[in-house]
Amino acid sequence: MNRIDRRAMGVACLVLAAGCAWGQQSRETAGRIDEVTVYRGRALVARAVDVGGGQGLREVVVTDLPDAILPESLFADAGAGVEVRSVRYRVRPVERDVRDEVRAIDDRIADAQKRERANQQRAALIQQQLAYLASLEQFAGATATAELRSGVLNADTIRSLSEFIFAERARLSIEHLEHTEEARALAEEVRLLQRERSLLAGRGATTAREAVVLVNLTAPESGEFRIRYLVANATWEPSYTVRTDENFGTVVVEYFAAIQQTSGEDWSDVAMTLSTATPSLVARAPTLSTMPVSLIPLAAPQAVAQQQLLGRGELADAREDLYSRRAHVERDRNTFTGYVAPGDKESAGGGRRQFDDELNRVANDLQLLDVLARGSIARQVAAATPRPEDQLSVTYSVRGRTSLPSRADRQGVQIAALTMPAEFYKLAAPVLTSQVYDEARLVNTSDMPLLPGPVSTYVAGRFVGHDELPLIASGESFTLGFGIDASLRASRELVEKTEQVQGGNRIVDLAYRLTLENYGASPANVRLVDRLPSSRGSEIKVTLLKGEDALSRDAAYQRDERKHGLLRWDANADARSIGDDAASFEYTFRLEYDRQMTIAGLGSEG
Repeated sequence: MNRIDRRAMGVACLVLAAGCAWGQQSRETAGRIDEVTVYRGRALVARAVDVGGGQGLREVVVTDLPDAILPESLFADAGAGVEVRSVRYRVRPVERDVRDEVRAIDDRIADAQKRERANQQRAALIQQQLAYLASLEQFAGATATAELRSGVLNADTIRSLSEFIFAERARLSIEHLEHTEEARALAEEVRLLQRERSLLAGRGATTAREAVVLVNLTAPESGEFRIRYLVANATWEPSYTVRTDENFGTVVVEYFAAIQQTSGEDWSDVAMTLSTATPSLVARAPTLSTMPVSLIPLAAPQAVAQQQLLGRGELADAREDLYSRRAHVERDRNTFTGYVAPGDKESAGGGRRQFDDELNRVANDLQLLDVLARGSIARQVAAATPRPEDQLSVTYSVRGRTSLPSRADRQGVQIAALTMPAEFYKLAAPVLTSQVYDEARLVNTSDMPLLPGPVSTYVAGRFVGHDELPLIASGESFTLGFGIDASLRASRELVEKTEQVQGGNRIVDLAYRLTLENYGASPANVRLVDRLPSSRGSEIKVTLLKGEDALSRDAAYQRDERKHGLLRWDANADARSIGDDAASFEYTFRLEYDRQMTIAGLGSEG
């Protein structure tokens, strides 16, 4: 071997050795899911990945990424002593050996079919037994008739044979029914197993989703980094359980999150955070473009449609629809997941531009509504109901560590248990119902806002009903119901009505009596409420003639409710106060209006 050949062989050995060394530096691991932040419709998952020992460059392949992953969201955080050089997402087909699983299902199918055959044989035997009983019944009948004619009838024998036939028929009928139900269940079992086998046999090839991370370990010891990614098919909703004791002392509000996640991966022993924010994959604000306007004739179809919209009073609805449309576009823009090949900046920019253009179109329509609306219409629209996107964004950290498998069920996780001071009272509105309810005024003394959600209420461990909680800020007061007090009843009756005409006006006086009965053994303090009709203008004059002095002197009631025509009495109902002994209140009010007019309705203002 000459010198050149020996040199070429040495270079080849060095290359091979370097390749072997690089191969030893490659590592495959699924890592460990350590943190999860659940949003509305998305979740941010963080996996801790061990690099392994030995300084230098290495490739770490993070395996078993879920089907619901959003590839654009994948990134890596470097840990102590670890430099992350690159992160790449890849999808590759993987052949899966399902032969053992198919064979196991085949064994289950064979067992079920064997039980089916045994059931069929037993059913056939029952039919033979029933046929034999029928022939025995015919023989017994013919024999009894013949013996009766001959005068040698044995009544005991006929009775015993008849009882035997009836007993056997009853037993065989029950067995026949049981075997029919068993046959139906076995047929369904075989059908499901065959379907499972078909699905499994068709899944011989599957897809592996992986993150390929190039890292440089600068420390001599083992290092760690984290990969983070968003997954779809994950969301949560707030719910509450409210508890108080039989003496109606303090109230404990248990705050829960009903979490649903079908991302395809199980979250085991993770630090979980819940958020109402929207995870954004876009760092740049949308671009504001110019707003083109033009003139069209008043007779043009578009102009006519716009005037009809304003004339029908549907401007507020149109504005709310546009706000809803804008919210959808914003959400789609923030979570834009169209996969873009590395270096394909035009595609990425084009996707973002489409959302920006749509946001500008919605803004154009909103501004056009402002231009078309005039005077009081514009002010009424401006005072529209707050939109969902204006609601408070909050984040909660779940205490301890939590496990949450991937499944379709909603799984409850407790966020907090909050003890709150409460002012309990009983409320009766006999114009609405004869039942009296327990209620409480609470103050959110915690440092966290309470999001809107359903409430399940318990008193002394007994479930009393459902309620709904609105958005409650920290420090804000709110009201919760605690069910019906069955010992109390309230009623309302019209005592007297008079009507007269004075000048050009009609005057109507109405007198009502409110009654509160207590069937219980303890006295009760009840807020008894009613209302006067309320007129938007001065066309109807409403005057309380009698009962003003008995109304509640509560400062909050006088300040907030009395001026709107709501009446409240703080009633004391003695124990066993029924009939003539019941607490009662009377009041009289007057309606005065143009005698040429009539009242269209006494409904409360919306």
